[in-house]
Amino acid sequence: MKVLVLGGDGFVGSYLVEQALGLGHEISVFDRFLYNRANNLEHLRSKVCLIPGEFANRMDVANALEGQDIIYHFISATNAVTSWGNPSIEIEENIKYSVQLFELAVHQCVKKIVFVSSGGTVYGPQRGIIREDNLPRPFSPYGIGKLAIEHFLNYFREHYNIAADIYRVGNAYGPRQPMQTPQGVIAVWMGKILRNEILDVYGDADTYRDYIHVDDIAYLMTHSLNDLKQSDVYNLGTGQGISIIALLHVFLSAIDQPIRYELHPRRGLDNSSVVLDSSKLTAFFPRFSFQCLETKIQDTWTYVKQHHLMSYGKDAGI
Repeated sequence: MKVLVLGGDGFVGSYLVEQALGLGHEISVFDRFLYNRANNLEHLRSKVCLIPGEFANRMDVANALEGQDIIYHFISATNAVTSWGNPSIEIEENIKYSVQLFELAVHQCVKKIVFVSSGGTVYGPQRGIIREDNLPRPFSPYGIGKLAIEHFLNYFREHYNIAADIYRVGNAYGPRQPMQTPQGVIAVWMGKILRNEILDVYGDADTYRDYIHVDDIAYLMTHSLNDLKQSDVYNLGTGQGISIIALLHVFLSAIDQPIRYELHPRRGLDNSSVVLDSSKLTAFFPRFSFQCLETKIQDTWTYVKQHHLMSYGKDAGI
């Protein structure tokens, strides 16, 4: 099967590429690939087709879509933090070009579109564990934008008979997650620890999140490859929430160096609690179990330290 992953050189996308490749599919990756180099897929250059291009360029996207059976859409120009004070960017950079992608996919006879949405923002304030049939009430521009793209994709599914899966993903973490962006608290904290900076802890014991390892996300997303005619919406989280304070204590026990931190009130852009029920999706994987947060944070920290030392060696001419 021919699979195109848009944004496949990014954090989660690169793991999906590895999983799909392992299943024997023919993989193409559309991304910027600045200076003709991949960030996360350089080790797979001989096994996948790397297609450089700009998401805003209609011709670039159209050429990449040609002959593809299924596409995964990971590209986003924003995150929950960057669009909080600039909501129009969601329309101009994300919604507009996602709709253009869907139009082109229909024109190129793509059989299925998979959109990676945000379980952490589309539901808005909710109580308890969140199921797919909970009414979405997003209050951030990022969440509103993601939900709008979901609705547009459903329009194309209904009117053009193209299959579509939507994954509402929880808080992803793991190796290769960018540490320089304002989103992804586990990676952000690890970056600050490496730089000997103070950790900013927003929220309290009542601020819960659902942290899911990137390996688990990519593995479960391969479900869309099993049936190119089926469409559905899936949550993608562990169903186990942990407070931001408890997460801090995991860091204090897992990280092998001193940690300085400051406690702050929860930010206006943050939901108080997000815990996702993924049982609809995991039912297709009866032997699957989510990886342990504490263990994988330790593993991620080991990777981060090793990668940091390698980068330092390159910068220093070693």
